[in-house]
Amino acid sequence: MEKELKIPTSNKKYIYCTLRGSLNKPLIIFVHGFTGDKNERLFYNGARYVEKSGFSSARFNLYNWQKDARKLHECTLETHAYDLDRVVDHFRKKKVDRIFVVGHSYGGKTILSSKDKDFEKVVLWDPSHNISPVFGHLKQVKNLKGYIEFGETAFGVFVGENMVKEESKFPWKTKIQELNVPVKIIAAGNNTLLRGAKLYYKFAKRPKSLVVIKGASHTFEEEGKEKILLKETVSWLKKSV
Repeated sequence: MEKELKIPTSNKKYIYCTLRGSLNKPLIIFVHGFTGDKNERLFYNGARYVEKSGFSSARFNLYNWQKDARKLHECTLETHAYDLDRVVDHFRKKKVDRIFVVGHSYGGKTILSSKDKDFEKVVLWDPSHNISPVFGHLKQVKNLKGYIEFGETAFGVFVGENMVKEESKFPWKTKIQELNVPVKIIAAGNNTLLRGAKLYYKFAKRPKSLVVIKGASHTFEEEGKEKILLKETVSWLKKSV
């Protein structure tokens, strides 16, 4: 059973969130990547998979089309991390005892940028590392104070100046070293982010784990790869349940 939530945040904005399952169970919060959304295949299917393993889940949009939601061009990693912390805080106030976070791609940077880090365990799915490939083809639009990004999407995406500045200076090594909870990194074997995943693992504190899914691309869309991804995720989180 799913319930749609509107969680208030700063500047009279709202975070649109889908809760699946009971708050009496351990909760997994899914964090999407750049230009993503809460109902992408990995999260939609993931919510149903983890439910069968005894977890509830929450997936939310960092930006959305609704008038009172944030828009991508207004966002930075700082606002992403702030909103993640607001979602976690919302469920803490609902007396959820154990909260885990799972981030895909740029969602990994959102998790690592969290100020509160009020969660028990982390799983990073093929996380973005230093300068993400999605910021590889930028065209500046000075009068709009931002950039159009033509990298890994079929259409141009407008990104604000502040997000681009953040990306160029993202202190990945410091961020992973500041993470004081167990972390598992699941990397796609057939993707350019593998080197970054190995560096995250190298500098992460113990307990930690690194799994490379051979033949998988960034979205784990190849036959059977999504199932491996979700199975590895649940096996790591179950150790704490």
